[in-house]
Amino acid sequence: MKANKIQKIEIRNIWGKYNFRWENLNPDVNILTGINGSGKTTFFNIIDALLSADVKRLKLYNIEAEIMIDGNEINFRKDSSVSSIRQKLAGVNYLKISTFDVPIRDRRKMGKEDSPLLSELKEIVYSVGENNNSFSDYRLRATNFPEQAEKINRRIRDFYDTVNHLFAGTGKTIEIDPMTNQLVFRDGNELIHLYKLSSGEKQLLIILLRVFLMDGQPYILLMDEPEISLHIEWQYRLFEEIQKLNPHCQIITSTHSPSLFGDGWGDKLVFIEDLLIQ
Repeated sequence: MKANKIQKIEIRNIWGKYNFRWENLNPDVNILTGINGSGKTTFFNIIDALLSADVKRLKLYNIEAEIMIDGNEINFRKDSSVSSIRQKLAGVNYLKISTFDVPIRDRRKMGKEDSPLLSELKEIVYSVGENNNSFSDYRLRATNFPEQAEKINRRIRDFYDTVNHLFAGTGKTIEIDPMTNQLVFRDGNELIHLYKLSSGEKQLLIILLRVFLMDGQPYILLMDEPEISLHIEWQYRLFEEIQKLNPHCQIITSTHSPSLFGDGWGDKLVFIEDLLIQ
């Protein structure tokens, strides 16, 4: 099993004048911060485009870039092709979560009460099919692969424990409604459907579900300002809970929030201004 860890990122000619080099990334958590306008979002968008082999988007930035993963360099030059980058990315597991600005894949499928966050959450929970990776699909594995049922059900119980621990202050607990087979929350005798959750609760659930569905595999997880809408207590505990759900996940995130690195993560903090090179 590959480590699937980024060790170095170098991007040259951002905005036609800035070169950045980020070396010796941590295998667990990396937090990038800096003032507004310092290039954090552009830096992250370029990383996302490179790891997605989105050559068309990369060319719009008019940059050159290299990322080293497990000792192997993935380079982008102006003449690079999609196939050449995809070949070098073979076997690399990568996910970007931008829960504060979720793209709506098909607005026609949205109900009247749907928001971008709710649409994304419903897709993660309920979407079933060959090319989907949803919580419902994962639960079905216990039926389709009886030899894996014990492991699958144990992971689901552990996931519920994580969610209930984080939601303890709200009085809500997560469960499957036996009448509808839907994922719901309970507050006393009241059943709370996903659309009734606050935006912060939906966002947190999206992050936790995405990491849970990595199924413990090595992953590179990119998150741009994940603290949007999250309660201050959740900000403190976000990285810890992600690491519990998938210890093999390398987190690379940007933030303006001191809460995210104020509780034992200070040594993971990097200022983008310190990455500038000539």
